[in-house]
Amino acid sequence: MRLVGLNRPGRIDGVKAAVRIAIVVAALVCVATVAWVFKGPAASNTVIGNANVVGGVAAVMALLLAVAVLWPSAGPRRATAAPVATGPAQAASDYLARETLRYWRVQAKDRRITTPSPAAVRWGWASEAVAVPAWELQHGARVLTAGVVTGLREQLYDRLESDRVRVVVLGGPGAGKTAAMLLLLIDVLEHRPEGSQDPVPVWLTLGGWNPSTSSLQDWAAVTLTRDYPGLAAPEHGGSGAAAQLLRTRRVALFLDGLDEMPPAVQGKALQVIDRDAAGLRIVLTSRPQEYADAIAAGRLYGATVIDLQPVGVDQAEAFLLAEQLGNRRDAWRRVTAHVRSHPDSVAARTLTTPLALSLGRDTYATGDPANLLDTGAYPTPDTLLQHLLARSLTLAYPDSAQREHATRWLSWIAQHMGTNRDLRWWDIPGWTPRWQRRLLVGLVVGVAFGFVFGLAGNGLVVGLLGGLVFGLVGGLVGRRVGEPKILTVRWPDRHELRHHVLGLADGLGSGLVLGLGVGLVGGVVVGLVLGLAFGLAVVLTYVWSRPFATQQAVSPLEVYRADCRRDLVFGLVGVLVTGVTAGVVGGVVVGAVVGLVVGPVVGLVVAEGPAFQLAVVEMIWRLRVHGVRFLPLLRTALDKQVLRQAGAVYQFRHAALQDFIASGEFAPPPSGVIIGVQDTHSGHDMSPP
Repeated sequence: MRLVGLNRPGRIDGVKAAVRIAIVVAALVCVATVAWVFKGPAASNTVIGNANVVGGVAAVMALLLAVAVLWPSAGPRRATAAPVATGPAQAASDYLARETLRYWRVQAKDRRITTPSPAAVRWGWASEAVAVPAWELQHGARVLTAGVVTGLREQLYDRLESDRVRVVVLGGPGAGKTAAMLLLLIDVLEHRPEGSQDPVPVWLTLGGWNPSTSSLQDWAAVTLTRDYPGLAAPEHGGSGAAAQLLRTRRVALFLDGLDEMPPAVQGKALQVIDRDAAGLRIVLTSRPQEYADAIAAGRLYGATVIDLQPVGVDQAEAFLLAEQLGNRRDAWRRVTAHVRSHPDSVAARTLTTPLALSLGRDTYATGDPANLLDTGAYPTPDTLLQHLLARSLTLAYPDSAQREHATRWLSWIAQHMGTNRDLRWWDIPGWTPRWQRRLLVGLVVGVAFGFVFGLAGNGLVVGLLGGLVFGLVGGLVGRRVGEPKILTVRWPDRHELRHHVLGLADGLGSGLVLGLGVGLVGGVVVGLVLGLAFGLAVVLTYVWSRPFATQQAVSPLEVYRADCRRDLVFGLVGVLVTGVTAGVVGGVVVGAVVGLVVGPVVGLVVAEGPAFQLAVVEMIWRLRVHGVRFLPLLRTALDKQVLRQAGAVYQFRHAALQDFIASGEFAPPPSGVIIGVQDTHSGHDMSPP
């Protein structure tokens, strides 16, 4: 767990020293007071009763454990530059521009869009079936009607009037719609100077939006706050900063994948975008047929609609030969020569999209690319493309056992995603029947309570039954798995430190009053410890829920780790509260045992974060002899470029790859998967497509 320091070194040292001293003093006072109660003159006072004070030992243990976990390291900390001292809105805009450019530059390189070079894809004005003529949209501006995707900013985006930038990019599967919009986003950001008033382009995937339940701006604000936690920092205007940027037109929405939304809501989505995005710059991607169907139910008025053209033979040859050396260049030159001389061949009809070209170049980085010309093995463009998809998986997982395991689970995941292109790891628990998750939680709670009750002489069976009832009742009334919560573990700044001290003082004061009402010495000790525990928990929750202004855009793994930290905090609070409570009733032994055994279980169950729920699901699959750890699986797939990431979510590298894996042709789903089960609480259909 890494603590992030403040921006000023001098203030860092002072705040850290003060907090260290406060924690150490509080711990020593608690330990010394408890020791005095047992060894001092009041220890023999039967009115006090040692049973009323020994719970303090469990509390001190939990406090020391929290200090050990949360104590900062002394090593250097890397921090990005602090925001410019300016108004919150401008500071938020500049932060968003820096982070968006930094993040998507990396993603463009990882997706091999800019490395070694993007395919030269041309665009042209769409037909009048889906687009108004160019002259109706010019309004005095010199709008081009054709160009290349690498020049979209100069050729189209900057030529449109600022309040009329509504660009729709159409293209078939693998035509390069997403890559074209990504190159445009990066180009716009690279030409936006620091402190500019120009809108900041931000990336949003439409598959995660339901226009029937949420407005465009509300959904965009929530997504931006999730993907860029620094927006919610006080320096940027707090939790409402993203919504304020949208209201004041300081962002441009780059909306990827209208065709990835359920067909029934695509027309509705265009209606809502047209209404909610008035005055905002919009760039939208879609497949042509889905867009044509959607405009029958809803219109995006004033839109400049362009079509991406098939890659020409000259551009395909340049792409395939780029950065090739020696024998590899000669091998690819033979392929491109065949494509040029046989324009009606399967290879020539397949290698016309950036998807097919990138798959061909990547999967035949080794091996003979002349295999692409084998019409006996691959008689149609579809079979040749499926060969490239299968080969990409084989090369990504050269070990057959690892490949079988990975592709089985990725197939299971892809089936449950359906047409949605966003793979949110916190959705995975919802794909396992709720009653199974609740039953397992009930068993764990039952074992914990049974162990404690067994020590107390009440028996293991009673505890197991009680835990099962708790788990099953919780399954009926508990909430469904929600989104993860970002918890930024850090030292408080000067203003937060004031709240920190006042919160601890308030907790100690409340504990003192409670203690005086219970007993003279023992009650005071227990009350002070409880007050300190609750005060510390409340203050830290308040501080850690506020991000710092230089926090970077998140990744799926960082969101998972943040939710794990949240579960850890709840677990420690559970240790503290249950330990002290049990100590008051049963003494030091019972207090320590209950605190360390039952406390973490109670804390995690109360927190019920998606990271905890994901661990429950993994345990269920392990009991079915199909062990899997989802985050390592997804991280490995990302490293092997089977997956990519977009903000806090994963995506398959290509929609075609997701559909291919979901089909089960490469690997069947794990046996024992329950087919046709529906989570009645969430309404999510569990059946594969």
